[in-house]
Amino acid sequence: MAQDRLPVMPIVPASRRYGGASAQERQAQRRERLLEAAFDVFGREGYLRATMRLVCAQARLTERYFYENFATMDELFVAVHRRQSAEVSVCIMTAVLQQPDDGVAQTRAGLTAFFEYIKADPRRAQILLIDAVTTGMANPKNLNAKVAQYSDLLRERLGKRFPAMKGQVEIEYVVGGFAGMIIQTGSLWVQRGFDTPVDRLVDHNVYAWIGLHEWLSRASAGI
Repeated sequence: MAQDRLPVMPIVPASRRYGGASAQERQAQRRERLLEAAFDVFGREGYLRATMRLVCAQARLTERYFYENFATMDELFVAVHRRQSAEVSVCIMTAVLQQPDDGVAQTRAGLTAFFEYIKADPRRAQILLIDAVTTGMANPKNLNAKVAQYSDLLRERLGKRFPAMKGQVEIEYVVGGFAGMIIQTGSLWVQRGFDTPVDRLVDHNVYAWIGLHEWLSRASAGI
């Protein structure tokens, strides 16, 4: 009697590849498409008018793939905001570190880099300025690690320049107040259609920094 033989089953790889991409790679590609689409939708429509349907249509993906990557539109906005914030942070830090050890010159360079980044693509302004306030992302507690790096850099530089100020200045107030002024003046600038040259807009922000240095100089000198 012939011995029964079990059919030989083909070995299926744990992660199939389609078009040369693994399942993980395809998911990463879909996530990137959603992020790019969301940047455009949030930037054009604004946070309050943006919808999942608009994002999915722009990305040419179904809602199934949206939920594969993001739980809510809020989560998607945070991801888009963080990406834009990281990009502008690199621009600002690069500009600042190219300047001599002069607080005003460094501040001017950083502000110039920020406003030029915003003006180059109005969608960035919608996300980083207008909707950052709407969603609470402008709150210092919600700022990402790159912005926190500014606080550390600022604390270090002020400490070296004004060693006698220790205990006299709450750096979080300084950073929060300065960031709030930039957001407000920047938002007004956007509403006015970027009608003011960048260098003049910088002048309308940097005066606060000049005043801060004067105050700290007087405090350090015991005046």
